[in-house]
Amino acid sequence: MNQQSEQSAEFNGHCAFAVSLGKKEMAGNESYYVIQDGKKYLFSNPIVKFLWRVIPGRKNKAESIWLNK
Repeated sequence: MNQQSEQSAEFNGHCAFAVSLGKKEMAGNESYYVIQDGKKYLFSNPIVKFLWRVIPGRKNKAESIWLNK
């Protein structure tokens, strides 16, 4: 494994896309992750990983929801 894949994940390992929708109970999968701005975001499957990249504002939305949990 490389150093980035061993990096601690944001949102306590929950699926970042699900968090951006207000669903904080969905677990992320170590097989599907993105390193963005030096942070590691996990996703439950490759489709939501793709959506995270193409739908603007998901990261900011997820961070806002997570901080207000």
